[in-house]
Amino acid sequence: TDYKHRSFGEAYGVLIKELQLDMRAIFILDANNTIQYVEYLKEMTDHPDYEAALNALREFI
Repeated sequence: TDYKHRSFGEAYGVLIKELQLDMRAIFILDANNTIQYVEYLKEMTDHPDYEAALNALREFI
């Protein structure tokens, strides 16, 4: 959760300042903490493309 400090939302550019909430997103980082996959969702009620995220993840495991 990013509720108290909002440091994740600020660092990854997903903080909705007006609502003090993080937008929905998926990040996959490699062993060097480099982002290799990201998906930002426009609506909080939308679901990410789970299959695409899992396929990206499989490249690193």
